[in-house]
Amino acid sequence: MIRALRTFARILARHWPALIAWYVGGEVLHRLLVQLAGVVGGYSTLGGLLLLPLAVGARLAAYVAMYLTVRPSLAHVAQSGEPDAGIRAFLRSTLVAILPFSIFYAAWGMLDADQTEFFRIASAIAFRETGFGLGEAIVDRGGLISVGVLPVTVLVVALLVRALHARFRERLPEWTLTVAAYAELLWTFMLFTLVGQWLAGVRAWFAGRAGALWLQDFGDGVAAAIPSLATVWEAVLWLVGIVVAAAIVPAAWLAVAGVIYGADFDALPPVLARRTEALRGAVGSLARTLLQRFEDLWAAVAAIWRGGPLLFGTFALAYALWALAERTGTRGVLQVIGGHESGFWSAWLPLVTVGVAAIAEPLRVAIVATAFDAVVGRPGAGIGVRDSVADGESDGVVADGDVEPERAFGVVRQEEDGEDAVGIGPLPA
Repeated sequence: MIRALRTFARILARHWPALIAWYVGGEVLHRLLVQLAGVVGGYSTLGGLLLLPLAVGARLAAYVAMYLTVRPSLAHVAQSGEPDAGIRAFLRSTLVAILPFSIFYAAWGMLDADQTEFFRIASAIAFRETGFGLGEAIVDRGGLISVGVLPVTVLVVALLVRALHARFRERLPEWTLTVAAYAELLWTFMLFTLVGQWLAGVRAWFAGRAGALWLQDFGDGVAAAIPSLATVWEAVLWLVGIVVAAAIVPAAWLAVAGVIYGADFDALPPVLARRTEALRGAVGSLARTLLQRFEDLWAAVAAIWRGGPLLFGTFALAYALWALAERTGTRGVLQVIGGHESGFWSAWLPLVTVGVAAIAEPLRVAIVATAFDAVVGRPGAGIGVRDSVADGESDGVVADGDVEPERAFGVVRQEEDGEDAVGIGPLPA
């Protein structure tokens, strides 16, 4: 516990200004890109859709930079070896974090918020320019996103570009990593957009069925007849909300940090690894790339339970205290400002929330990074750290005294005396 507190204090003492700068820069760029995508979407929905994923990427890049900034202050993570310097290391870390971050981004409604703001701006421009559809047909403008040929085509083309880069990455210059990152952002964005639209359609269809209406009437009747049962049901819903807020959200952030830092252990079943390696061509390269992403995510999720219940419980408590302080601070600032007209709040509320978050987000990064470093340093956890690897490539570096396993994925370097290369103690037999 004392060591974790020292790590936390060291992160804040060394990196707080840089963390604030990265967060504010990412948030400002995110909002500007949403506005730009909305303006372009008012004249061309396709153009807006090609820009909107960059807004998600701005936030992701900011968080990747924040976690990489504090890495030298993490005692156990830093022992994994000096990461590559320069833009290539940053792009590789961003590339491997796109899929898990997009899952988190969509699951917690942030993707819907971006799309709602995009549609609001684009539709206003489209209606103004076309005379509300009377003087000119709206056609492909207004930012309306729906399941159809356009988003599916964008997804397929982005996947094709990603597959070609994965296939010929060794022959391509380093700057093409930027193209690969954009293609990965684009196809994941379109995938989650299409899935969200499909689920919304399924919910709308089910809500209009006679069976759904009967179930709703039946539930209301049972609640009216047995009030105690309704109370129990409300308590269950409240408890689920508490579990999500207290456990799942911090666990998700810990997994994202693990992917960025390159959490690594022997996670892939040998049969699946052999079959994946047997794939050839662009499709095989893409399959291996996607499998590497899920293996990275699985290794990061493994850090949650391999850290042990005491460590994760302490982390979840620290995260809950942070969330309470962040909400209390936001409410306090709003109370100090006092009541104003809606025009005032529409102009100043975003600045107020970003100002509070500029203080709170570095604290969250410090808490999550400290927790992950504690997991890596826990004896017997079996979680190692390697440099982020793009497209399933191998870094090819073996430390002195290491035994190099003949495995394609999930390398956990073990020294001959049973200790791993990052010094986390003896591994289980």
